[in-house]
Amino acid sequence: MTSDYERYAILEAQINVLKNNQDELKASIIEDMVTRGEKNADTAVGKFTVAQLKTWTYSEGFKEKEVELKEEIGELNEEIKALKAKEEEDKIATYVEKPSLRFTSVKL
Repeated sequence: MTSDYERYAILEAQINVLKNNQDELKASIIEDMVTRGEKNADTAVGKFTVAQLKTWTYSEGFKEKEVELKEEIGELNEEIKALKAKEEEDKIATYVEKPSLRFTSVKL
């Protein structure tokens, strides 16, 4: 009999394969619909819609300011981490523990 651990690992692998298959099908469906000039396709299994998503490109000035602000945010995040650590150390902050599962598959 297969253990819950083995079943979990098998499901994890199957999910990854299914996600890859879905991504390939998605690209194929989009290409087909765009080629045919269709934005919507009603099928027996549901409605498919090709939406236009914008990808913005920003100026160098913006990018420089973004880097600067991210550095400032990083510094603020470090201050927040330090304050959290101090409260944890001083037993002011409280916590609740709950079980969590982490799975790392073996390399095949």
